[in-house]
Formats: sequence, structure tokens, C-alpha cells
Amino acid sequence: LLSTSKFTLPDLSYGYGELEPVISGTIMQLHHSKHHAAYVTNLNIATAKLEEALHKNDVTGIVAAQQAIKFN
Repeated sequence: LLSTSKFTLPDLSYGYGELEPVISGTIMQLHHSKHHAAYVTNLNIATAKLEEALHKNDVTGIVAAQQAIKFN
């Protein structure tokens, strides 16, 4: 039903340190590689749960997965 491809975290089009001194390179690296990566991981998990819920015709699971997808 859904695409089997996974979402991936894209590379930034600039280096982590290029926004210094406004934002430190360390903060940018942490934010991109941890924070944004977590959203991508959770989106993939929610998409898989939606696929499973659709397959089982589990309306509660479908709604829960859609809310997680919307968040991520």
C-alpha cells in the first residue's frame, strides 16, 4: 500500500561551522545529526506501523500512526 522506501536525513548544503559565530558548529552538528535524525527515524517507524495497521484494518492503530507521522 505504501512506498517501501525509507526516509533519509539529507546532508546539509553547507558545513556545520558555516553559521558561526551566530550558531556554533558543534550545536549545528548535534542538532542535525541527533535531533533531526531522530525525527527521520521516528517517521520511518510510524510509516511501518501505519502499513501494519492498514494491513490488519486496525483503525485505532491507523489513527495513532497518522498522528505520529504528522508529528514527525
